[in-house]
Amino acid sequence: MKTILVKTSTSQYPVYVGSQLLSKLGSLFQDLSLGGKVLIVTQKKIAKHFLKPVQQSLKQKGYAVFVHEIPDGETAKSSKELFGLYRVLLKHGFERRDTILALGGGVVGDLSGFAAATYLRGVRFVNIGTTFLAQVDSSVGGKTGINLPEGKNLVGAFYPPKFVVSDVALFQTLPDREFRSSLAEVVKYGVIRSGELFRFLEDEADKILHRDERALEHLVLESVKIKAQVVASDEFEARGERMILNFGHTFGHGFEQATGYKKLLHGEAVAIGIVCASRLAVALKMFSEVEEKRVVALLQKFDLPVSLSGLSLKMASVLQAMQRDKKKSAGKLRWVLPTHIGDVLVRDDVPLPLIRKVIREAGGK
Repeated sequence: MKTILVKTSTSQYPVYVGSQLLSKLGSLFQDLSLGGKVLIVTQKKIAKHFLKPVQQSLKQKGYAVFVHEIPDGETAKSSKELFGLYRVLLKHGFERRDTILALGGGVVGDLSGFAAATYLRGVRFVNIGTTFLAQVDSSVGGKTGINLPEGKNLVGAFYPPKFVVSDVALFQTLPDREFRSSLAEVVKYGVIRSGELFRFLEDEADKILHRDERALEHLVLESVKIKAQVVASDEFEARGERMILNFGHTFGHGFEQATGYKKLLHGEAVAIGIVCASRLAVALKMFSEVEEKRVVALLQKFDLPVSLSGLSLKMASVLQAMQRDKKKSAGKLRWVLPTHIGDVLVRDDVPLPLIRKVIREAGGK
């Protein structure tokens, strides 16, 4: 087991990365002096694989354990599910010293974290990411929240966990489409901060797709290190540094919402968003066509979508969704655009006709 310490201006917490870590959970709780009750928030499919060892580990150390299941899918990040979770906490008499434990992917982590941030104005929170996407991205950084019909993550809070567990053995149960989708976020880290990580993805693609644990542990460790560095410098996304983590996401969130969150997985939408952002940078003469082709080729190597073909997305719907982006400043969208593989810039002066052109070339109507 390896440990990465995420340090910010207001907190610090460890991220434990390794294999077969669920059986150690009770000891990790004790090591960090977490007492009281534990509410595990999870989903049915996840519970089937991972709930029992988590419960056993906690109960063996004397913790009172409760379980609350939420629906599958992005729609679970709703006010209805949030208030249902509050009522479960009240029913079991949870106090500030008690802990909400997220056992699942980004949806479970975001909803659970926001509940932890707001119930009694804050209870303890622990995040166990069961998906590749959660481990390399959403479980680290303290962002929590729910969606509104108008857009993703429009209500939320910055609320760091007490600790994060990233167990790469859990990836073996992931459906192939979900596993590949998650790789888009790792490609993102390579483009924004690490040419070395990008080359590792290119060179070791076969091992990664065959879920080699050493290769996967390397990807999680490198991704978490990059995110920890960025979060440490801009915890509340106030200075712009943290915004680079949204490379591909302004387009991606627009595509997700325009499809009603039904046709694209998050990582698939981000993959298409990465392609669009890269082509936007080429059009602005910031990024070379050679490197843009490397980005597209790597996404294709992981069998990720690189266009909107077959989705019948209307331009107006995509643009309307993107206009609700949380990262706007003075009404202007801010774009994370690559200058070369390993570095990006943030710009707010991109002309709308050029954005329309890139979406149209990607297959938007």
